[in-house]
Amino acid sequence: MKVLLLVFLVAVLLALLHFSRGSEVTSNLDSYIYDLPFKAGTSHKVVQGYGGLFSHKNKAALDFAISEGTPVYAARGGTVYRYKDESDEGGPFVSERKANYVIIQHGDGSFGCYWHLKQYGVVTKEGFVSKGQLIGYSGQTGFALWPHLHFTIKRKLSCDKESFVRTRFRTTKGIELLNAGETYEKPL
Repeated sequence: MKVLLLVFLVAVLLALLHFSRGSEVTSNLDSYIYDLPFKAGTSHKVVQGYGGLFSHKNKAALDFAISEGTPVYAARGGTVYRYKDESDEGGPFVSERKANYVIIQHGDGSFGCYWHLKQYGVVTKEGFVSKGQLIGYSGQTGFALWPHLHFTIKRKLSCDKESFVRTRFRTTKGIELLNAGETYEKPL
């Protein structure tokens, strides 16, 4: 029994080391300073960061640990480009195509993408969106092990590495590139 426990613990440790290393992501860095996409005065942990090997391999994407139904706010102003909010399916064996989302196109042509929103959780479905405006509610739709907000900025709507853009955010500690495992608070 002790041998099995030891083997299990070693396997878990190796998996953690593997997934914490990350993968190479784009060198593209946006000059714009984004707001965190949640309520001012609250803090959330980045559970998977840029290049995370679970589902962000070579992607400049961030996953925030946010419980289902948490308000999601626009990190930057722009125009609603596309949305989907009718799916009620989510989990580890569900296609990412089942995810609910809203995509906002910014003035420079880039896109802010907010994924895994809850069913009927998109609040702003058309028109201009101001920075800090409520756009939806978090969920666990599509390929998602737990409720979270998947956030990316893209130059074009594709999954190739160079379409992604790394982003800096205004936090209570200043302007930062966010890292997996760290918790960040949105200033008041």
